[in-house]
Amino acid sequence: MKVPSRLFLGLALLFAPVSSHAISIPLPTTEATLNLDLLVQPQFVVNEASTPDGRDPSYDVFLRRARISLGGNVGQNFSYFFQLDSPNFGKASNFTGRLLVQDAWFGWAPTGIVGGTVVYLEAGMLYVPFSRHILLSPTNLITTDLQTDGLRIPNNPFQAFRSVGVQVRGWALDKRVGFRGGVFEGYGPIDQAAGTCAPDGAGCITPRRNPVFAGFVNFDLIGSEEGQWLYSAYKWGTSPILSVNGAATYQGLALKNAYGSLANLRVFSAGLYLDFPSSEQSELVVEATGYLNGNGTGSPNNGAGFSAAAGYRFGFIAPYIAYDFFESFGCSGGGGTASELAACEAGVDGANSRNFKAGLNLFFNKNLNHVNIEFGINHGLSAYGPSSITAPAAGYVPASLDPLTPGGPRRPFKWTMYL
Repeated sequence: MKVPSRLFLGLALLFAPVSSHAISIPLPTTEATLNLDLLVQPQFVVNEASTPDGRDPSYDVFLRRARISLGGNVGQNFSYFFQLDSPNFGKASNFTGRLLVQDAWFGWAPTGIVGGTVVYLEAGMLYVPFSRHILLSPTNLITTDLQTDGLRIPNNPFQAFRSVGVQVRGWALDKRVGFRGGVFEGYGPIDQAAGTCAPDGAGCITPRRNPVFAGFVNFDLIGSEEGQWLYSAYKWGTSPILSVNGAATYQGLALKNAYGSLANLRVFSAGLYLDFPSSEQSELVVEATGYLNGNGTGSPNNGAGFSAAAGYRFGFIAPYIAYDFFESFGCSGGGGTASELAACEAGVDGANSRNFKAGLNLFFNKNLNHVNIEFGINHGLSAYGPSSITAPAAGYVPASLDPLTPGGPRRPFKWTMYL
């Protein structure tokens, strides 16, 4: 059963800085380095039909990201990084519970931290490598923010796509291949209603406390983009780069399907990245990622997703377009009674997405300080728009914009501004 799609029309105006500044702190030794980084991304959002009654636009000014981080190297074999973040601070006038340890890891490279082949063993709070796109620096994207509508992680326990774990990361073949993969904490009994996990494991998700296994590989077919902790969109260079990538994530018995049975978390992704400069003053950037999200039969988040974006930079101006898609796999294959199947069919398509956006990036100091202006049309679930306003975060959920409601569909607007 298909539910009517909800139409969310958004205009996103991002006026930046995205402002990022790094300071190298001198130490009384040449064997270690210490860098202090500050990142501030204020944002202004106007979503039409986003007041509690769903009739008027809502206005929101908040800090999308407010980060302070410390990192560096110790000798030629050790690296470390620690970051505090206050994401969405003040969004919907919510100033509570925002400060968190976003990254905290220590890495050892037995053969050295520089060169054409480097292998790190890292432990701490780390990115779970769902895709290359998730491993992009938030200060250097094609769009205003990460495109996450095609990647689905229900009851998300991964704090900003991070989890505590141990991984191997590095690059090889003269920086033509990048890789990372490891074992992470992931879902646990705390990620479900209190009291539903009995001592004998009945009612639990992850009753055996299975960990997450995840791996990622990036192949540079032309040029190289390896050697850094995170990837980037705009390179500001003169040499073309073409890469393809793939990733897989698995955790046994970490979810429940639409019929109440335990299910495995499985995410597979494949992507392509192209940076094609004609000179230092202009470059075409294209990125696309496809996802297969396995979240249990009948889950609205069990399905195929896709995200793509293309931008062209002329000097300090970079217009772009982007698209996000998600479609559920349906309810078949999970068993269940006729009534359970009917209940599943009624809601299985409730999280589908068809989201388009177009924008303009204005660079003042390359990607360190820039203004982003974005317009988006959202059909269905989206990280922006009325569907992103929830009772836990905002204290209310806007009234439905279903086209079958009295008065017919409305066409909301979304404005977003980084200051």
